[in-house]
Amino acid sequence: MKITRMQKLWIASWQYTSLLFPKITSKWAQFVFLTPERIQRPHSENAYFNSAKKYKIDDRIAAFEWGDPNHPLVILVHGWSGRGTQMAAFAEPLVKTGFRVIAVDGPAHGDSAGKLTHVGEYSQFLIDIQKTLGPYKAIIAHSFGAGCSVLAASRGLKVEKLILVAGPSRYELVVENYLKAIKVSARSRKYFLDDLADLVKLPVSKMNVGVIGNSLSIPGMVVHDQGDKEVPFRAAEDIKKNWPSIQLLKTTDLGHRRILKDPNVVNAVKDFILKD
Repeated sequence: MKITRMQKLWIASWQYTSLLFPKITSKWAQFVFLTPERIQRPHSENAYFNSAKKYKIDDRIAAFEWGDPNHPLVILVHGWSGRGTQMAAFAEPLVKTGFRVIAVDGPAHGDSAGKLTHVGEYSQFLIDIQKTLGPYKAIIAHSFGAGCSVLAASRGLKVEKLILVAGPSRYELVVENYLKAIKVSARSRKYFLDDLADLVKLPVSKMNVGVIGNSLSIPGMVVHDQGDKEVPFRAAEDIKKNWPSIQLLKTTDLGHRRILKDPNVVNAVKDFILKD
């Protein structure tokens, strides 16, 4: 997660306030951790935005749709502080192959409602919008959205295939890295972890993407760059270790975001969805 300059000023004081006011400090820490940054859509995504049918699902979730509404549906799910059109390079090739494609802005992201969100809510919104959109042929999910999609599938989401692009393998590591960075007291840390488990309805130690995915009877594919500096490639190896049947596609020199627009990646993902 990216921390703003103002948030860094707050965090600098938490090491001390967490000793005196551990519960209040944990709430401040939680607020920062659960607040994504709404990044303005770059010009490079304008063509995707302009070509899409745009609407809101349940008056809260922004959706961008391409293709025939009678065709099988592929959902595009972005990561933390991302937006639906960030994933849209997958749309045209899939539409040409006979799919309907919808990219969504997750809760508290892009043009969707909300200010805070978390793994539990992000997973649940995918289940909720399915009541409106119908069955999913596949989900293509990036980074934070990848693990959330697997969790959603374990909680009742109906999807035939899961494609995870540059996703972390263990939510616990994401949380631990944050807690190490803010250096709060042991008591404040415990409050933080307990509150987060209540929100997500799962202890962070149990949010293991490979283990959860391996319990599902859903074909999966992991796409990850060996030089990814935001989510190291070892995350993909960890998912593969715990979910042996998942297909792993390694890339080079695409990083964490360029991987979403690479023609070879797009074609490989398309072929995986088409494969019986």
